[in-house]
Amino acid sequence: MKRCLRLTKNFEFMDVYKAKKRRIGPFFNMYTKRNNLQYTRLGVSVSKKVGKSVVRNKVKRRIKEAFRNNFEFIKNGFDIVIKAKPEIVKLDYWEIENELKKMLKKGRLLIDKKNDNGNYNLL
Repeated sequence: MKRCLRLTKNFEFMDVYKAKKRRIGPFFNMYTKRNNLQYTRLGVSVSKKVGKSVVRNKVKRRIKEAFRNNFEFIKNGFDIVIKAKPEIVKLDYWEIENELKKMLKKGRLLIDKKNDNGNYNLL
């Protein structure tokens, strides 16, 4: 994922947390905030409660890949932080991707495929 599409600095994460728009799921929490940019950025937070560094990095890679594969269906202009819970270790990639889609749909950030006019439909 390109660096401009990621949240990397602590203050960027804190700004999203302070916006207090949170969706709670069984495997991760999703925090969102408008960013006034033409693209959506992602930040992933995985604590040491999830596991050792190998496990944490594996979870981060899977979340980022699921986001990248669905990027064209996510509304522009948002900062999204995914905070993983320890239960996420049990999931494979496809389950993580489905959970991410569910959370994005709950947060009204997921758009449907293009319609006949070439525009996107909101889900």
